Amino acid sequence: MKPPAPAEDPVVESIRANIVFEKMIASVLSVAAVSGAAHLLVSIAASGLSPSAIGSAFLSAATFTLLFFFTAFAGAVAVGVPLFLQLEKRKVRAAWPYAVAAFLVSLAFLAAAGAAPGFEAPWRAAYLVPGVAAALLFARKMRPFWRAAERAEQASAAAIVRLH
Repeated sequence: MKPPAPAEDPVVESIRANIVFEKMIASVLSVAAVSGAAHLLVSIAASGLSPSAIGSAFLSAATFTLLFFFTAFAGAVAVGVPLFLQLEKRKVRAAWPYAVAAFLVSLAFLAAAGAAPGFEAPWRAAYLVPGVAAALLFARKMRPFWRAAERAEQASAAAIVRLH
């Protein structure tokens, strides 16, 4: 029987990256659905209950949801997984780095799209909330994995016996 693979093994690192990516995308999908529903309700409340207003609100919410999903997907691939791998090497297991990264990715996308929050449109800051919410949900889903890693590190550290 072979001993377990070390944590630095490329196969183990690849498996961790796949699990992290899965958790990120699950968080993004959940937040995209909730934020799309909220966008739909706000749009209907603002425009009324006529059939054309409901259709317009639905298209607006669907566009927002798809745009958020694609942006968050790209952010997870380009920033989220590499960030996790670097933080895991340093044993930083907290939600705040992911929330800051999501905030910055959301802000960069909004700035590139010409819709960044500012003095003329402070309400656009609400567009930053779904990204940060997805990051916090991801951290919540990763907490059991982080605890297990900490327990494994403590167990391996306790197994070292020094003879003087």
